[in-house]
Amino acid sequence: MSRATSGDEIWGWNAGQTGCEARRPRAWRGAGVRLLFLFLLLSAVAGPVRAESFAAGSRAYAAQNYVRAAEIFLPLAEQRDARAQTYLGVMYLRGQGVPQNFAVAAYWLHLASAAGVPTAQYFFGMMYDKGQGMPQDFVLAEAWLNLAVAHAEPQFRSRWVLIRDAIASKMSEAQLAESRRLAYEWRPEPYLALNWRLDTTW
Repeated sequence: MSRATSGDEIWGWNAGQTGCEARRPRAWRGAGVRLLFLFLLLSAVAGPVRAESFAAGSRAYAAQNYVRAAEIFLPLAEQRDARAQTYLGVMYLRGQGVPQNFAVAAYWLHLASAAGVPTAQYFFGMMYDKGQGMPQDFVLAEAWLNLAVAHAEPQFRSRWVLIRDAIASKMSEAQLAESRRLAYEWRPEPYLALNWRLDTTW
């Protein structure tokens, strides 16, 4: 195969050639390698940058600077950081730095719960128990709390067990069986779709 030397060549593609006959010039191959290297480099840098952003948000939350924490956590939550989604969900649940909004709290806590964050699962289950931001559902409440308890840190486990058991006491045997089946069959969904973007003008 020879390359055309006339004006029939446009950006390395020879006029009249298709499929396997057409080939890219070496300059494009070099650019592709450089772009791949740049992507890998940026990916390696993005992790530590996100970690530092999350740490800054956690410090702002601990200092009760909730508005600043929300400003930091929102972009991270939109990038599927389940820890940031948990913080943001709790902040909307309590009205810390953002207007209290149970529906928005449920949205963020659902995403983080689906990714497997026990704290999010605990709060999401409690919202189902109380009917905050969604219809009251003891079966789903107990299922999410079962998952939270199973992966809870030791300092939270005993308290969460008491709450889960209190919800279970309101349920029939059939409801308990259904709840436990749901918890048993649950699998993490870390890439659950973000189906809407929040208005950040609080």
